[in-house]
Amino acid sequence: MVQLEREDEVMGPVMAPFFPQKREEGWWVVIGDPKANSLISIKRLTLQQKAKVKLDFTAPSAGDHTYTLYFMSDSYMGCDQEYKFNVRVESGASSSRKRKAEDSD
Repeated sequence: MVQLEREDEVMGPVMAPFFPQKREEGWWVVIGDPKANSLISIKRLTLQQKAKVKLDFTAPSAGDHTYTLYFMSDSYMGCDQEYKFNVRVESGASSSRKRKAEDSD
């Protein structure tokens, strides 16, 4: 879950003189793994004053993983942001129970 909030009050169409019609600003929230050069999750949104975005992705293998959250504009240059975060995935209890049942057979 990612919470976003604008610092300024400016909202509405962006200045895009070469775009054929009115253009609203759009934002991309992306989770990526730079080491593996892979995209984990992506969502596009129109940010008003505040927004909460839920980014779903499949849990990786057990262990510690470092990902980067990218917040990118499709209308403005120089305002993209990125944040590194860690995810710890532990092996599930159901898989250990399943292994014990297989071992007893």
